[in-house]
Amino acid sequence: MAKTKDIFFTGMRILLNIVEKNYQGTIMEFSEGESIMVRLSNPDMTLVHIMPDTECKVKFIDDNGIAYNISTVLLKRKIPNIIIKYPDKLDGVSIRKYQRISTSYWAAILNEVNENGVVSLKTSGDGTIVDMSLGGCKLMTVLQCKIGSQIWLSFNYGDGDNQLTFKGIVRNMKHAPYDTMYYGIEFDSPARDFIKIIEEILKKPTA
Repeated sequence: MAKTKDIFFTGMRILLNIVEKNYQGTIMEFSEGESIMVRLSNPDMTLVHIMPDTECKVKFIDDNGIAYNISTVLLKRKIPNIIIKYPDKLDGVSIRKYQRISTSYWAAILNEVNENGVVSLKTSGDGTIVDMSLGGCKLMTVLQCKIGSQIWLSFNYGDGDNQLTFKGIVRNMKHAPYDTMYYGIEFDSPARDFIKIIEEILKKPTA
């Protein structure tokens, strides 16, 4: 079981099932061992009539790729916020296909720009690729990104003369140190040649 401090975080998205209805929520704050406050994005009037101690099933995937399906109870409700009891048991199952390897690559963040019908990539910011796998990478940056948006990254690897530029999709986000954010990036339709380069990078990563 993962340490609880590594599981929950403010802004984390979870799925809840209360009285056979599904709700999407975002963790606003939590007190380990006591309670978790969740803001629901799709509340309805059914919740107004639900009594405390009603069973609440919670599903989520943590930052380490562990999937949880747990049961707890509703403590309080002030729609759209609800407070649930901190789960007594936190056992999950890994769903990650690829092992993550720690890295430390400075990366330029690029945007597609269309000028007179000519599409090019221009730098909009930078960040650090802090881990990588055959499926994607984690980026730490001050730049604001939206989940589901496309992102281009470019970085040098090996002896520093080799440059790799690729497109990804932002799949998740989490607060990072020094007012930055972590973004989980999935490679967007990677070609076999691209994957071969990632395989070589992961054998001797900069970390």
